[in-house]
Amino acid sequence: MALVGREGRRRVVLSVDLAARKLGLRPGTPVAKAQALYPDLVLMDADPEGDRLGLEKLALWFQHRIAPIVAVNAPDGLVLDTTGADHLHGGELPMLKDMVHRMAGAGFCARAVVADTWGAAHALARYGRLAI
Repeated sequence: MALVGREGRRRVVLSVDLAARKLGLRPGTPVAKAQALYPDLVLMDADPEGDRLGLEKLALWFQHRIAPIVAVNAPDGLVLDTTGADHLHGGELPMLKDMVHRMAGAGFCARAVVADTWGAAHALARYGRLAI
């Protein structure tokens, strides 16, 4: 499955699921090319407002269960300040594994890291190879 939207005048793939990624489809691919290469690909229009609302709900869920300080990191992420809360969940690593497991159980593919600064956490979660 792929989410599609507009970049200027072109319709392009904005996001792909794991199965499409394994086939080699990447964000930025023109929709016509994606359809030609993968005729069985399911395409859905992106819904940025729905995504934003969903992230806000997810942030509240994490705020009530994991850490008191949670912020949306648009377009598709959350930042949690777990200072003083990780010990309540068995430590940093068990807490991360539990969060990723809960997200997977809800149908999400999540990456999580612990770092000393927001910038480091952001970079590692989005681009690092060792995120959980």
